[in-house]
Amino acid sequence: MVDPIQEKLTRWSLERIQFLFNHIEGFIEDENKDLRERARQFVLNTELNQVNSLVDVHPSDPRLPSLVLQSLSGYFESGLLLQRSPAQDTSHWWATDIFCKGNAFHLELQDQVRASQIVPEMTPLQVHRAPAKPLLEKLKVQFLLPGTSADAYLLRPTPNLAYLLVTNLAPPWSVDHLAHTQRLVNKCFIY
Repeated sequence: MVDPIQEKLTRWSLERIQFLFNHIEGFIEDENKDLRERARQFVLNTELNQVNSLVDVHPSDPRLPSLVLQSLSGYFESGLLLQRSPAQDTSHWWATDIFCKGNAFHLELQDQVRASQIVPEMTPLQVHRAPAKPLLEKLKVQFLLPGTSADAYLLRPTPNLAYLLVTNLAPPWSVDHLAHTQRLVNKCFIY
């Protein structure tokens, strides 16, 4: 079931999202009260091993990539949905959706971030890890960085979709957390 708040908030500019999180304690207008509260009270859930499915929609549903990202928003501090350009003559990748502190946003078309430089060729069975700070700086979304020691993990369940997930979870725990994440994400896209 889709959160009614997500139904109301369909498209966001990067500037507005960055302002929201920079002023999370502040005076933001009342329409964002629920978002502020969710971000203030956000606590990372590390119980992915208890989850059997991230979403309950058919793999052919066009909302599936965004719904998976929304489901992951409770298990990582921030993340991005990366999609390959639909144009046949290009292989550009774009960040079309993001989440931070439990809140997911679909970016307005003019604010979608080009991400071709960070998506390598890889299989659904691979997970790439890197320090989050340089990756987020390269994409100019450093406001998504939850801490200086955060790591970013790239999963690519299909040739046209990838997820960049950011967490402060330390390596001994993040290995198991990512294994469960990869299994659940890949399960969503199997027909």
